[in-house]
Amino acid sequence: MRTIINSILRLVQFLLVLIATGLLGNVRANTQHATASATAAINFSIFVCAVAWIAVIYSIIAHIVSIVAVPIVALALDSLATLFTFISAVVLSAKLTTANCANWGSKPSNWIAFGSDDTEKRCREIQAGLVFIWFLFGTFAATLFFAFKEFRRSGGSVRGPSMSQIGV
Repeated sequence: MRTIINSILRLVQFLLVLIATGLLGNVRANTQHATASATAAINFSIFVCAVAWIAVIYSIIAHIVSIVAVPIVALALDSLATLFTFISAVVLSAKLTTANCANWGSKPSNWIAFGSDDTEKRCREIQAGLVFIWFLFGTFAATLFFAFKEFRRSGGSVRGPSMSQIGV
């Protein structure tokens, strides 16, 4: 049952990272006159998508080919992906600061949605990418739990050996 849930979560991660990469990549591709902070936030989100791709592809390959499956590598990749997706989601949320993309008249000049010919479209793409990043964070948090359980089950230890395990 645990492997079925893990497999479903990995496939959902694949779809979410695919959509988030497409949306945020389109925002980055259409950047013309954006401020440096807006460009940096989008670039970091693209980097997070790349880290998520590495984690998802490794886990899918490790699920299919058991010789590749190393629990500590899966734990490390899921930890990094979880941490970075959370940071990316918080940064994009803080930079966007809006729920209504049609009313952007009172925003400061360095707002993240400014920087393309169609500000409302850019804002909506960032909003959609942000939603998928939050969902991606949730799925990575769940698979991090399963990776930690697998690491502990395979004999991995966070602590050192006990005195009874040391031969004198």
